[in-house]
Amino acid sequence: MSRIKKKRSFVRQYLPAEKQPSKAELLVDDESYESRKKRALEKKKKHKSVYEKEREKQLAEQSEPVKSASRGGRLADKIKALNAKNAKQEKTSDE
Repeated sequence: MSRIKKKRSFVRQYLPAEKQPSKAELLVDDESYESRKKRALEKKKKHKSVYEKEREKQLAEQSEPVKSASRGGRLADKIKALNAKNAKQEKTSDE
């Protein structure tokens, strides 16, 4: 003898109690999920295309050619200054 499965008779009878607000109404409300989601999408970092990245590199190279040509850092500048000072002292001591 087979068993009879229970039927969910209430599924089709569900009617929403209140009318749901429209998307425009939800976007007006600052604390609604939709408005917070929209704000987050606007704030989200936008990735640049390959073309834009290459263009920025070219503009950076054109605007600062001196920076890329010079080598060394602060330590190298200090060493150069000390060498120049020592060379100057040798010239004055020789004379």
